[in-house]
Amino acid sequence: MTTKVKICGITRPEDAELAIALGAAYLGFIFAPSSPRFITPERAVECGGNASAFQRVGVFRNAPAEEILRSIEVAKLDMIQLHGTLVDVNLPTIHAFKVEDTLPDTSSTADYILFDTGGGTGRTFDWSLLAAYPRTKPFFVAGGITPDNITRAIAATRPFAIDLASGVERAPGIKDHDKMKRLFEAIQR
Repeated sequence: MTTKVKICGITRPEDAELAIALGAAYLGFIFAPSSPRFITPERAVECGGNASAFQRVGVFRNAPAEEILRSIEVAKLDMIQLHGTLVDVNLPTIHAFKVEDTLPDTSSTADYILFDTGGGTGRTFDWSLLAAYPRTKPFFVAGGITPDNITRAIAATRPFAIDLASGVERAPGIKDHDKMKRLFEAIQR
C-alpha cells in the first residue's frame, strides 16, 4: 500500500493545483477562524477546481453542526476532520488526537484517526508511540513532517496517510512549491 498524502491549510488555488498535480490524495481546508490558515467555504471551493483525483477535507475545531453542514455544501467537501467534539454529518470523518508524551485514548466513532502535535506547530512527536496503536482504524500522522523527514515518518509509523501543513510552507497558508516538489520526490524514491 502506498501512503497517501494530505496537504492541509490550503488557501490559494495555485497551491491546490500543484498539490493535485504532484499526487496529493487529500486537500485540507481549515474552517477554524482562529487558525492562520483559515479559509472561508466560498474561497475553498475555488481551490482545486472540479478535479476528481483528490478529496476535499474540511477541518473544524468544536464547530456547531449547522456551520459544518453549511461548509460541506458550499465548499463541496468529501470528508471532515474534527478537532474536539464529534458531529455526525454523514461524511467520512477524521477524528484528530493530540499526542504528547503518551498515546491518547483513541476511542472514536470516526472512520479515521489523526495523530498530531496540534495546531500546525511544525513539531514532531515520538513516532515510536504508534507501535502501541492497535490499528483498529486507518490513521493519518501529522506534526513536523517535512520533505527532509517524510521517508523516516512513513517507515516509523506505517500510516494510511501523512498530513502536512507547515512542513511545506513559506508562511502559514502560503505553500512553498519547491518543498512540495521535494516532498513528493522523496516519497517516490
